[in-house]
This record gives sequence, structure tokens and C-alpha cells, in this order.
Amino acid sequence: MPHTAEDVLTGLSQFLEEERGRNGQGTAAVRPGHRRQFSWPNRSVSAQYHVRASEFTRKIRWEIHGEAFDVAVAETPFGLFAKCDALKAEAKGSTEPQLLKNLAQEVEPLFARQFAISRTLGLSRRFEGEIHELDPIQLVRLLYCSDRDVANTAMTNIDAHAKSGIYTAALIKILLDETHPNRRIAQWCVLDIFEDLPNICVNDAQMSEAIEAIAAFMKRAPDDYARAVYKAGDVLGDHLASDAAAEALFDVLEHGEQPFGRRSAIHGLIHLCEWLPQYKDEAVRRLTAAADGDPEPLLRDYAANTIRDIEEGGPHGPEPVLPGEAA
Repeated sequence: MPHTAEDVLTGLSQFLEEERGRNGQGTAAVRPGHRRQFSWPNRSVSAQYHVRASEFTRKIRWEIHGEAFDVAVAETPFGLFAKCDALKAEAKGSTEPQLLKNLAQEVEPLFARQFAISRTLGLSRRFEGEIHELDPIQLVRLLYCSDRDVANTAMTNIDAHAKSGIYTAALIKILLDETHPNRRIAQWCVLDIFEDLPNICVNDAQMSEAIEAIAAFMKRAPDDYARAVYKAGDVLGDHLASDAAAEALFDVLEHGEQPFGRRSAIHGLIHLCEWLPQYKDEAVRRLTAAADGDPEPLLRDYAANTIRDIEEGGPHGPEPVLPGEAA
């Protein structure tokens, strides 16, 4: 039976509750680092040396991470070559111990990715399937994977079916999550999907709920890990660029509890005025108030500079790096 929006939301809620049981309330977000794009298999080293399939005449049994695999070995004038068909991996070495050590190094990124998926899904062994084969609840869970490329792949699969509406309520919940340590990874993915927000909301009420969730996230996030807060302002000002998005940006600029959200709102207003010039006067008025009274001196300067960018219609300058952000 196909999953419903309620199924996906319930599945996500259970997942987050399990995480709270392990880590407790109020767990700090983890700084995830940059995404490292994964592709497999790697380029065939035996093909580079023109080693023929008929030259793999010997087989050995090789163990790694508690599993055993058949490995075919070719002895050539260029050295030894190993081929493990089960893992779609190859290696080269001058001796058999070196060959197997190199093979282990070759497959370690694959195992690390598979173990990361298994941990996120609660599986007892490494994940050997394909992410696109997972059900909607599992895909939503994978947005929280510590491996950002796994989360990105899950996001791509969700985005392909987001117009069905089964994911939207769960994605809104992810934006409001303040407990899972990997939430910034998931929230960045959600915001990337929300670039097409009008087409994935089932009605106007859900659209309003999503915009309110973006603003709430911007107001409260005490960091900008994964550039998720920056992404939120960009979604509102550049991709949505609506009356409701404008009001959300003004609200964050005036009432945001954290400087990261206020910084993002300033950036979002630049794009909003590009798409909706009728908001220029109001944006300048709000930014003037921020330039005079924001608690963060760097944001006062940023607001003042942004006023000039909007009035002159030129390219906008860089965002300020806030205290402690580059540490």
C-alpha cells in the first residue's frame, strides 16, 4: 500500500523520538563539513595497465569488516592486481600483503558510506542496496545521515516525488527540529526542496505553515552550519519572492533571536527587491532601522551597505563573518 503524508510524518516523528531517547533534549547541532561527492566504482586500475580478464588466474579469500569475499589475482610484469567483483573494486600492489592493504583502502569509502546509511536507518549490517529503492519514510530519515552526500542523494529522490505532497508535512517538521545533532544537514536539504515550495504544498494553509517554519528556523538557529540559515533567506527572497515571504523576512530582521537569521534576512531582502521592486521602499525602511539598532555591529554595517546596494541596483557585497563563525 502506498505511503501517505501521515505515514511519512509519523515515521519521522518516531525516528526523532528515538534519537531524543539516545541523546536527550537540546543536543547541539553538529558542524557537518562540506559534502564529498561519492561515485562507485572507481576507475579500473587493471584496465589502465591493459590486464586481460584471462590473466586473473588465482583466487583468494579476503576478509574485511567481518565479511569474507572472493578476490581474483593477476600476476603481471607490472605487479599484482586484485579484483573483487562483489564490491566492484580493484587494486594494485607489488606483494600480496600490499595488494590487499591497497584493496582495503580502496573499498573503505564504500563501507563507510554503507555503514553511515545503516546507522541512520537502524539496520544491523551494512546497507548494500540502492537509495532509490528505499521507501518514503526511510528516505526522510536519510536526510539526517552524517554523510552529506547520502543525505543529498535522499533529497534528490524525495524532490523527484515531492509534488505528490506526501513529504511536505514531514519536511516542515524537520525545519522545526531542535534536537537531532545532524539537523543542519537535513534542514539544508529541506530548504533545497523548498525552492519549489508552491508546487509541493497541498493548499494555501500548508504554504503558510511552511513559510512560518522557515522564519522560525531563521529566528532561532544559533549557528549557520551547512549554510542552512543562509539558504533559508535565499529561499524566501529569491525563490519564493512573494508577499508572505516578504513579511517573513521583515519579521526575522526585526525579531530574530540570533544574528545568523538576521544576516540571512538582509541577504534575502536584496533578492526580494530584485524580483518585487514594489518592496524597495519598505525594505529600505526596515534595513535603516537595522542599520541604526541591530545588536550586532557587523550587521548594522551590513544593513547600511545593503541599502546602498538596493538603491543603486548594483551587485551586492559579501556577507559579514560573525564572531566565532570562522573558528
